Parts: sequence; structure tokens; C-alpha cells
Amino acid sequence: MSHLIMATLALGWLTLSVHALADTLQYRLSGVDGREEKNIELHLQTLPEINAEEFLLYKNTIKETVQQALEPFGFYASVVNFTTPTDRSDTVDIQIELGRPVLIRSANVLLEGDASKEKSFQRLLKKHELTPGQVFEHEDYETLKQVLMTQAQLTGFFDAHWVVATVDVNPVQYSADVHLTLDSGRRYRFGVLQYTNETSVTRRLVETIKNFREGDAYDATKVVKFYNDLSATGYFKNVDVQPLRGKAQNYSIPVRIEVSPRRSHEMEAGIGFSTDEGPRFSLGWKKPWVNDRGHSFSADTYLSTKRTELSTSYLIPRGNPLLDFYSLQTGYQHKNMEDTNSELYSAALHQWHKVPKGWNRDWFIRIEAENYDQASDRDNSLLLIPGLALNRKNANGSLNPSRGTAHDLKVELSPGISGPESRFIKVWGRTKWLDTFARRHQFLARLEQGATWVRSVSDLPPSLRFFTGGDQTVRGYSYESISPKDSQGKLTGGRYLSVVSLQYAYKLVDKWWLALFTDSGTSTNDYKDAWKVGSGLGVRWITPLGPVRLDLAFAVSEPGSPWRLHFSVGPVL
Repeated sequence: MSHLIMATLALGWLTLSVHALADTLQYRLSGVDGREEKNIELHLQTLPEINAEEFLLYKNTIKETVQQALEPFGFYASVVNFTTPTDRSDTVDIQIELGRPVLIRSANVLLEGDASKEKSFQRLLKKHELTPGQVFEHEDYETLKQVLMTQAQLTGFFDAHWVVATVDVNPVQYSADVHLTLDSGRRYRFGVLQYTNETSVTRRLVETIKNFREGDAYDATKVVKFYNDLSATGYFKNVDVQPLRGKAQNYSIPVRIEVSPRRSHEMEAGIGFSTDEGPRFSLGWKKPWVNDRGHSFSADTYLSTKRTELSTSYLIPRGNPLLDFYSLQTGYQHKNMEDTNSELYSAALHQWHKVPKGWNRDWFIRIEAENYDQASDRDNSLLLIPGLALNRKNANGSLNPSRGTAHDLKVELSPGISGPESRFIKVWGRTKWLDTFARRHQFLARLEQGATWVRSVSDLPPSLRFFTGGDQTVRGYSYESISPKDSQGKLTGGRYLSVVSLQYAYKLVDKWWLALFTDSGTSTNDYKDAWKVGSGLGVRWITPLGPVRLDLAFAVSEPGSPWRLHFSVGPVL
């Protein structure tokens, strides 16, 4: 009897072991691809492990799982067929006929409350994809709900809620009726500013930067911009801006402001390298607070093998310190490169007015004294130069934009206080255009033009003549090596400047691009000289500081097409 019991237990253990070792069913789909196929695979992964002998038990469950996975894409009447697994195979073939998709018959999307009068909500309703005749997809439905509710939270409709959010699907008629009603309630308003660590100085500066007033309709984007502007001034070490929703009364939300001034003195040092100037070193000192009116002072030193610069700047706010201010600047520059040896002393007064997403304007008047040797010209000059500089940039990013434009224009003139030979009018402009297509293809175009009206180019100091060539202009040539030449072959500088550049870049992998480019330009007195052309290829490495660019350029307009490496770091716009 004991042997019989042992045999029975052994047989049972063997049966259980064979069952446990049986392979789990595998699924092979046909009739679908793309997102439908992927969603079915994800849904099938939620099923328990099923063995071949359990297929008939789970057949209907598998069928329902496949059909449910297709419903989000509008297929409510799909047909699912199987091939039964055999002893030789644990794979189930699932044949799917998608059938007719369910179409939207009606879409009733309504707004109740104050949001019904807001243009931002009306724009969202006009461009949503739940339109009659379209395939009903759950993702479009959920996206519209999320977009409307997010907009409500951003614009101060904190009591917004869905009164109706249903979809009536009729698989027999292949139709769906969408019903959405959002009750936004009342819009909250900005309340009083509550200062922490308040001083009269910080309060006055904060008030000049604040972009909303008590009683204005709440807008989260204004809060974010307010915070960013306070940080960008350079006055404060720490900035905190917090809407206090929990303390709202009568639909008014107080806003807490906490700022702490920067230290009395700040130092900054940097080292770098460029193929134009070689190794370079910079040192900066800044005093963010000179007095309680928000005046600030900075001094900077720049050293390289070819150029030395010393400069100071005293900033005086005349309103918002980011947008409207005066600056008093002094500077010294010693330049020794190619056929230029110059010492320049300057002092200037600037009046800045900046317009977000518009044209920034800089009116200035500058005094320059320059001692120089330029080719065979050896002289000194003293000039009074009033002028105007305009610039504008629109880009979807500051350091690594994928598209955008940048424009610069400067007009300078001299009334000739030291004689008629010192009279001139100088105009210079540059425009850049950047665009990216299909995420991997990028085009960059650059156009630069300058002109000077003067009795003779020899009457201008080197700092006011046009030269070109180098990393940022015509690659394949050294820095400012393109210019008219005298009888001894030395660079003299020109009255006119023209540069055009085209570049195509292809994204190889994340953060790495391959670029092909052609630059062409001239500095001339009469446009009789042939333009210089540089072409080549380069790589771009995208970093938080902007793209790192390494270019191999050939001066194709020179005999033998000599090559030159160019290295630079920074934004392209």
C-alpha cells in the first residue's frame, strides 16, 4: 500500500512539474500595425501567463482585450479570429479586421462662467480636433479636457470643474456624440504684494519691475515673468515669488515677495580660446548696489595675444532697470594684428530703451581718441560720434534655438569738429535666419552689409574702417584679413563691407550635428575686388552654454585652397 501511495504522489508531482514547465502562450498579430499594434501588445501584457492547454478557457478574455485596445482609436466593431495553438507550437495567431471606425457625429463643447468671455479659451475651442466627421479618438478627447483645465488653472479659474464630460458611442451606427461642459466659475484677481525682508530700496525696485497691479486678472505667466525679471536684474541673490492661493479672500490672491540683495562686490574670471585670437583671459568686477536708487558699476578686463581691453560701465535706471536705463561707459583698447597697431580711448553716454519681442533702441554719443598705424597710415584722431543702434531677436530659445531671426542696425556719424576731413556717416547692418525642418535638418543664413560716406578712407581711424574674415564672418581666412591693400600689400581697411553665408546642418545623434557651409565676403572701396569665398564642413556639439563649433574651412578663392580650423562657442543668433 505504501508503494502505491508513493507512486501516486510521484505521478502527481510529475504532472504538476510538466504543467509548470509548459511554455507561456506567445501572440502573433496580423492585420494591424503602428500605434494600434503597439497598444494591443501593451494590453496583452496585462493578462496572466496562459499555457497552451488553457487557451480555450481564456479565449474570450484575449478577444475582449484586443478589442478594448482598439477602441481608443475609434474601432469599436473590430473582428478578432484565432488559430488554436498545437502541441508543437505555443504561438497564437490573432487575425484582426479593424472594420469601420466610429466617426464623431456631434461635438458639443461648452464653457460656462467667466471663461466663456476669454479670447484664450475661444482660440482653444476653435482649433480642437473633435469635429464632426473625424474619427473619434480617446486621446483627442482627453487632450481637449486637459488643455481646457490647464488653461483654467493658468488664468486664475481655480474653481473650474466639469459639469458634463461624456461620450455616447453607438457601434451599430458607427457614431459618437461628445458632450463637454466646463464651468469655470469666477476668475481670481491679483491681491496685495506681501514683502518679506522689505527695505525701501528693494520695494522701489520691485515696483518698477512688477508687471501686474492689484485687482488685475490673475495670470500665471505674469508671475513667472515677474520672477525671471527680478532674477535678471542682477540686484538680488535670492528671489521668491509665491501666489498665496490658500489665503485668497473674495477671489483676491495675495502674492508674497522675498528678495535678498547681492553682496557688495562680485568677481568673475574666465579663460578661453579662439582661432581668431588664440588664448584669452577675462576678469570682471561688479558692484550691484552703488546707492539706494539702484545704480550699479562694473569693470572688465580682456586679454589676448592680439587685443587688450579695459572698460567700465555705470548704469542708472530711469524706470524698469531691464528696459530703460542710462549707462556711462569708458574704455581702452590696444589692438595689434595683421597690419593694424592701434590704441583707442573712449567715453560714451548711452540711453537704452528695450522692448520685449520688439526693437531695442540705443541712442549714444561717444568721444574717441585713437593713435594708430594702419599699413602706411600713421596718425591720431579725436572724434565726437553720436549714433543709434537697433537690434531685435525672435527665437524659440536663447542659447540653442531651433528657429528664429536676429537683426542688428547701427548708424554713426561725425560732424567734423576737428575739420572737414573727420566728417563721416557710417551705416552697418546684419541679419540672421535660422530654421529646422523635420527635427534633423537645419538651415542658417547670414547677411551683413556696411557702408561709410567719407572724403577718404585714410581719414578714418582703423576702428571705423571695415575688415572681415574669421570665425564669425568668412571662414577659411584669418581674423580681419580681408581688406583692400596698398602698394606694399598691406591691409588698409575699406569703406564698404558685404558678407553672405549659407549653412546646412544634419543631426547625427542627440546633441551632435554635422554642418556644411559656404561664406563669401569682401571689404572694399569700390567693389572692383573679387569676393573671397570660404567653404567647408564642421561639427556642432550642443551644450548648456550654446553650441561648440569646430569648422574645417578652405579658402577656395585662393591658390591651392589653403585650409584653416575655426573654433568658437556660443549662440548662433
